[in-house]
Amino acid sequence: MNAHLHIRNLGSSSSGNSTLLWTGQDALLVDIGFSQRYINERLDEAGVPFSSLRAVLITHLHADHVTQAMLNKVLREGIPVYVHRNLRPLFLKRFKVKYAHLLQTFDGLSFKVNDFDIKGFEVPHDAPGGCFGFNIHFREKKVTIATDLSSAQNGLTEKFMDSDLIIIESNHDEHLLENSGRSFELIERIKNTGHLSNAQCVSFLDDVLNHSQKMPQAVVLTHLSDDCNLPRLAEKGVRKLLDKQNLKTTQLQICKKNQSSDTVTI
Repeated sequence: MNAHLHIRNLGSSSSGNSTLLWTGQDALLVDIGFSQRYINERLDEAGVPFSSLRAVLITHLHADHVTQAMLNKVLREGIPVYVHRNLRPLFLKRFKVKYAHLLQTFDGLSFKVNDFDIKGFEVPHDAPGGCFGFNIHFREKKVTIATDLSSAQNGLTEKFMDSDLIIIESNHDEHLLENSGRSFELIERIKNTGHLSNAQCVSFLDDVLNHSQKMPQAVVLTHLSDDCNLPRLAEKGVRKLLDKQNLKTTQLQICKKNQSSDTVTI
């Protein structure tokens, strides 16, 4: 059996988000914030058949993380969709779910999907019903993903410690945000309840690495703002941190809008 775990971000921005994880036999999607056609094309590019999907994990209910069309296709194909138990009533109210028995819930406990061991954890983000990240274990490998969070406090460091792959938000440059011409209310929302800045991302990763016994093989930065960030700005601080930690072999990827990242294999 294939002992490797492959991960590819299928696109990340305020327009859509989805991450693919797969082994030799099984695959998971974290979020389905794109059209059916888009995700089908990205799966084809990765060489992963739709029939290998065993589950979809939903982080929260914002439109860039789950679409009605893709949800319909997933459920029609008999693939279970996992949401936090607090989200289920809101999910059923918002979406026309024809196969409600396939809508599974998780809480603070681990659950299994074939050979994947998964645990959700809450992150701060202004989404109805809450927002959640995931620890996904495959054998001895650990992937931690949190694509939307406004801060990295309240015990989140321990969720990310000792991960083989970290997928984390690096949404905006603070200077660009302040000078973006956006309303005061929107800027305050982004800063206080919405999204993690580049500087906050670096500070959080520094804390995670300082508390880890095992260093990540890769760090993937997601959800970069179109207007208030630049890939080189997001990369600069994390690259400097990895150099400081002497992590010369740790891959660093910057996710793009409407475009798959390179595959990371751990």
